[in-house]
Amino acid sequence: MLESIYNIDYWKTYILKANFTTDNIPDLTSKVAIVTGGNAGLGYETSLALAAKGAHVFLACRDKAKTLDAIERLERELSETAPHLYPKLDFLSLDLADLRSVAKTAQEFLSKGLQLNILVNNAGLGLVPPSLSKDGVELVFAVNHLGHFLLTQLLLPKLIESQPSRIVNVSSMAHELEVPLGGIQFGTLSQPDGESPFVHYNRSKLANILYTKALARRLRNAGHDRVFVNAVHPGYCMTGIDDDLTLTQGKIVSKLLTLTRAWAGRTAADGALTQLYCAASPEIEDKKLSGRYFIPDAHELRPSPYAMNKELQERLFKYSEDFVVKRGLLTT
Repeated sequence: MLESIYNIDYWKTYILKANFTTDNIPDLTSKVAIVTGGNAGLGYETSLALAAKGAHVFLACRDKAKTLDAIERLERELSETAPHLYPKLDFLSLDLADLRSVAKTAQEFLSKGLQLNILVNNAGLGLVPPSLSKDGVELVFAVNHLGHFLLTQLLLPKLIESQPSRIVNVSSMAHELEVPLGGIQFGTLSQPDGESPFVHYNRSKLANILYTKALARRLRNAGHDRVFVNAVHPGYCMTGIDDDLTLTQGKIVSKLLTLTRAWAGRTAADGALTQLYCAASPEIEDKKLSGRYFIPDAHELRPSPYAMNKELQERLFKYSEDFVVKRGLLTT
């Protein structure tokens, strides 16, 4: 549990200067990006920073009205900070809790005939009441991992075609906290209340890193060494992920956790820096960094032993692939 606190490289990040700022993002005028959950929190700040450098950014979200409002706010901010720029920001409908919706999202994007250089799998659920997705999978696992798995796999040919390209999976240091014995008990993924909301969240964040490493290995073995896939821990941030805490933790605990985040948490703009590093820093290509895990601000760290377990990485990939293939949503 939280083995990283015994790692000197973790503590070095508190005394080392940030390894990356938005000033380090190069010109992205010819690039196309998709940011899931781009209408709020880390996703909003990621969309803002990429668009400010000229990228055509698709905000892939469930709520169209909220996303269109976010695009208006982004355009207002950019008119002040980059008045020379004509921002390219678009809404892309995406419901990660419904795999058929995810498949439609990928099809809709691919029908546009655009390249795809950056995919930031940022959207996610926190501590929500136990329930199942439309496809019968524990909801947090379905949204935080399985929906992003399908989206990425369906867009992968386009990412390969557009290389050099980046895939960023937003994980969390919570992957080191309590998870089921063995990391993931695949037989319980269809049980909504098999574990506590904390374990559901931690397990999903472990899955993000396991998938990152399994996918990076496949890309490397297939010779697609200019598609870079990495996972990040953004830090303890004020992002709105606590909005449902009262439903699972009660008013008192919820208030304490929210106050703690407000007091000790980072801003969403600061929290987005590490995923922006993976999405846009020239260092990723120059140093051929793929299959890695980064913490604030853009420092590499070894994840938990479960996350490093190659057998578990492969089991998760096979489970996820089989799940969507059997439903006719992906061909192999």
